Amino acid sequence: MENITLEEQPVAKTYNILYVDDEESNLRIFRMAFKRHYNVYTTTDIEEAVRILDDNNIHLIMTDQKMPEMNGTELLERILPAHPDIIRIILTGFSDIEAIVQAVNKCGIYKYITKPYESGEMKMTLDKALETYELKNEKQILIKELKSANDHLEEKVRERTNELEIINLKITDSIKYARRIQRAMLPAQDRIAKHFKDMFLFYSPKDIVSGDFYWFAEITEFGENKIIIASVDCTGHGVPGAFMSMIGESILNSAVFDKNMTNPIDILSYLMAGVSQQLNQEETNNRDGMDIGIVVIDKIANTLTFSGGRQDLLYIENGETKLIKGENVSIGGLQSDKPFLNHVISLDTPINFFMYSDGYQDQFGGENNRKFSSGKLRTMLAENTQKSCEEQRNILVHTLDAWMINEEKQIDDIMVMGFKL
Repeated sequence: MENITLEEQPVAKTYNILYVDDEESNLRIFRMAFKRHYNVYTTTDIEEAVRILDDNNIHLIMTDQKMPEMNGTELLERILPAHPDIIRIILTGFSDIEAIVQAVNKCGIYKYITKPYESGEMKMTLDKALETYELKNEKQILIKELKSANDHLEEKVRERTNELEIINLKITDSIKYARRIQRAMLPAQDRIAKHFKDMFLFYSPKDIVSGDFYWFAEITEFGENKIIIASVDCTGHGVPGAFMSMIGESILNSAVFDKNMTNPIDILSYLMAGVSQQLNQEETNNRDGMDIGIVVIDKIANTLTFSGGRQDLLYIENGETKLIKGENVSIGGLQSDKPFLNHVISLDTPINFFMYSDGYQDQFGGENNRKFSSGKLRTMLAENTQKSCEEQRNILVHTLDAWMINEEKQIDDIMVMGFKL
């Protein structure tokens, strides 16, 4: 058996009990019977009883019901606001049911004991009452600890939320600044428009920055007079797409302005090699890239040459709708031996041309939540070629808004370009 020294033995808690009765003999008998077990306070005076409660940590109060100054129920009702956690017992020699009901309803008494009482039974009653006090006290302590822990957790959540909000704000500000850089990279629409009878551009990024971009160049050197326009849809959207767009724009600039390329096939081949090299795709197995349609307008030869990778050229000539499909090859990713092809169109008659990424046609919406579809987009463009380009753009915008009226989110970057030659 383990030996426990005196110092190691747990100290039993001593409880403080107050007994109020107008008969001193009752108080004396109670003190003699229970002073060995509890700290017993007794009084015949109501005001003194209140002072004892205020000055001492009383765990249990027992009061006689019939007293001249104030009955027991009234006393308990009086002290209840200041001492709500104390155990309350009423002791009386009368069996007054109405008083019992009143005591329970107003004071929440633990027990109603009739005189005379037997000391052993009273000891059991007091011990159980004080056990109830301890359980209630432990419960309240636990509730306070849980509340404190919850408050601490809520504070931590608020701190983390504030930190995340600050981080998110910084990231958003950085992305918005990146949008300024990306927008500066795009050619001004009025710079492009002066080369056509009419033109429009519907450009709607899904996020702050875009994976779709358009590119423009005017070549007047070496006896040439050409305009080059590209419609580009990079892998992804948002920040990843924007990074790809910067790579694509840089390589297009290099092809045309550094290498003096004006043949669509040459430009696309150079772009294919440049993306693969910059992303080190042969070694990293990276498959990012872009779909592109590119046209070269030769003002001297009066022709338009188109070549594309997974992008088409739609044009309407003499009321007839025609579609030149791009090759089933993307720039970047898995390389293909399938060559790009040039398609040459004579500009002897007025023609409406359209270039677009897949964002508009793939947008979900309508009553059945389906894709808008490329066929519906081509039909809409063809039906409105007699209208001004500004009207055509407005039709595109309003049609898309109506298509997404059920609060469908935009799923991809959108770009549609139209011009008349």
